[in-house]
Amino acid sequence: MKKSGNKTDGHDMVLPMNDDLDVLLCKDSLLTPICQHKKCYQTLVAIGDAIMVVNMHGGVEFLNPMASELTGWTLEDVSGVSYKKIFLLSGDRKGVVIQDSVEKVLMSGKGQKLTDYAILTSKKGVKYFIEGNVSPIIDTKGKSVGAAIAFRDISEKKEERTKIEYLSYHDYLTGLYNRRYFEEELNRLDTKRNLPISILMGDVNGLKLINDIFGHSYGDKMLKEVAGIMQNECRSDDIIARWGGDEFVMLLPKTDLNEAEKIALRIKNKISTIKDYAIEISISIGCDSKTHENLDMIRTLNKAETKMYYSKTLEKSSKQCDELEAIVNLFFENYERERQHAEYVSKMSREVGIALNLSQLDIQKLMKVGRLHNIGKVILEPGISGKEQLLKLSEYKVEESHPLVGYRILSNFDDTLELADIVLAHHENWDGSGFPKRLKGEKIPLMARIINIVGSFEQMIHSSGQATVKSYSDAILEIKNGAGTKFDPKIVDVFIELLHAKKGN
Repeated sequence: MKKSGNKTDGHDMVLPMNDDLDVLLCKDSLLTPICQHKKCYQTLVAIGDAIMVVNMHGGVEFLNPMASELTGWTLEDVSGVSYKKIFLLSGDRKGVVIQDSVEKVLMSGKGQKLTDYAILTSKKGVKYFIEGNVSPIIDTKGKSVGAAIAFRDISEKKEERTKIEYLSYHDYLTGLYNRRYFEEELNRLDTKRNLPISILMGDVNGLKLINDIFGHSYGDKMLKEVAGIMQNECRSDDIIARWGGDEFVMLLPKTDLNEAEKIALRIKNKISTIKDYAIEISISIGCDSKTHENLDMIRTLNKAETKMYYSKTLEKSSKQCDELEAIVNLFFENYERERQHAEYVSKMSREVGIALNLSQLDIQKLMKVGRLHNIGKVILEPGISGKEQLLKLSEYKVEESHPLVGYRILSNFDDTLELADIVLAHHENWDGSGFPKRLKGEKIPLMARIINIVGSFEQMIHSSGQATVKSYSDAILEIKNGAGTKFDPKIVDVFIELLHAKKGN
């Protein structure tokens, strides 16, 4: 098969010609010559794209099987029917007008491209996104005798493209706009008619703590809830975006600073009502406004961010105290046995510290560690810690992770930062057989060595995951036998002496 030598523009489709035929497609009948030319006809039938041929009057002369499938019309039904009844195109959104490319080609003899946002509605009402070309059909004399429409279904490609476009401007987790989109809108809306323009920037408190204690799935859930509240407080013209990990930003056109601060207060109050977590959720917010055209919008953004961090600093101390107590209270409410254990370890460790001639400051620190050494177990399901029966292997793995979780929790607070390393090491053994770092001998912090001995003894004489409860004397003997392997021998001697003195009294 050869192509006609007639010149066309980039969109023209010149159907195959054959030297054995004077005319493949003529103005009198476009369909009959195609049927006569078996090889060409088979090509049009087998081709993957949909092909529709119309005459100069707009009547459909030919549909290949793919065109029949997409339009819902059969070849037998289309004879003489106008393409306008068969090839029904509309825009993909309100306000988009689709030009009649077929009519343009028939009138001008020049090819046209179908836009990729055109929607074809079939006879059965099924809608397809399509793309393609409309080309004039030229006879051997160079005269336009009709038009050929070549088109294809791009619905899947369009859906994939829409997803990519959505993700390029949206945060995958919260569904809010992302930083890229916000920065573009910041420039677009920075006009005189939008003055005053306010920016509200917020930083969610406690996200890292929730991630450390309960895992990132809980943190993600919290961020979604915060995002939902902020969206509900948004007005239709406001732009809200996730600025970073735990930071959100709002652009408020035609909003003065007073109104922005009212919006910020409503957001803070709503977020404080979230009760699904161990700690109270809060957000620190800073606001600033651009009131004059000659002011820099980036300066407004930076001032809002500075105010946010200032607010976060002022709130930090009181929030930290509340957060830590909330975690401790949750732990002891769920595990009464752990509360009893913590009270004993704290009190008895104090006596060991006094016997070792520690300073008053270190003794207070030791008592605090004694109370908090098992705080990492707050991640356990209620009932695992302190079970009366032997723990399953999987539950041992969970329990063995609690020093690390405790370390992460205490590292979040200024008042307990210096306790974190001690809590991390309170299951390390003198001979290096403990966990999680397999520290050995005096590389184990002194207070961790004390907690290990006192805590182990308390668990032996009370029901705390052991198969049987040991007698007082048997527990002392086991502590003594562990000297030099599990326990620091010098501290064991001091501790046993204290126990004998208490028993004697």
